[in-house]
Amino acid sequence: MREWKFRGEYLLFLFFRFGVKYLPKDIFLSLLSSLLSKILPYRKIVRKNLEIAFGENFSKENWKRVTKSCIFNLLHNIATVIENLDRKPEEIGKLVEFENLEILEEVLKEEKSLIFSSGHLSNWELLATAVTTQIASGYGVVEKMKNPYMEKLLSSSRQRMGITTVPMKGALRKLVKAIRENRNVMILIDQSLNRGYGKEFPFFGKEAIHTETNHFLSKKFDLYIVPTYIRKGEEKHIISFEKPFKASEVENPLQTELEILESKIESDLGNWLWCHRRWKNNKGIYN
Repeated sequence: MREWKFRGEYLLFLFFRFGVKYLPKDIFLSLLSSLLSKILPYRKIVRKNLEIAFGENFSKENWKRVTKSCIFNLLHNIATVIENLDRKPEEIGKLVEFENLEILEEVLKEEKSLIFSSGHLSNWELLATAVTTQIASGYGVVEKMKNPYMEKLLSSSRQRMGITTVPMKGALRKLVKAIRENRNVMILIDQSLNRGYGKEFPFFGKEAIHTETNHFLSKKFDLYIVPTYIRKGEEKHIISFEKPFKASEVENPLQTELEILESKIESDLGNWLWCHRRWKNNKGIYN
């Protein structure tokens, strides 16, 4: 039964791949996100997350807009995975612009690994591939997909762009090895984690579990953490770098990262992945 489910998901993916490759992409994704935002259970998750972050009076119209935008961004990320299967790494540079690049150039002078800290905003797949193709290849911590067909395709797409994927379970040992080889690391700090896999700390005022892997690596190897985010510009995606810091040099590195992440989300609510259960550590919250 499970095998048939995986095959069915893969067939749906092939339909989506056809649409991305042979139809006007933005129109296809917009129409599909409009449909999915009405029929998928994501709507309730988005609404609950918005209530957690901004209170129960968040308007219905804004809730609908954010739901559609969230799904549209998710589809865009899947489309990027598909397109990267045929792209050459050097082509990524034509899709992005770097902002505050001089900040990064300063810390690169140390010739040590960097820890790029980011979140699920806009096209995070393009962000990762832009960093690895335009700056330096590296390791990315990911949640391994249950569907083996999809996992194989996703890994292949990322590997073409210089990203070595590391499953979240048992990631630390491999990341330590990567840093000893002077490789960079990218960690998305807003992934939902189970208890025992991170630290509880308020996110938009509500306790959530956050990874501290990047803080551990920063302290152990005296490395810079570089908050790195992507947003959609008029013609290209814009990748910006915030002021790098070492975990040992700030009072609360987790708070430092989360304040930046929250500000990025608030600047454009439709930019973040509101359709995942970010506060799932609070029992019954999504019932």
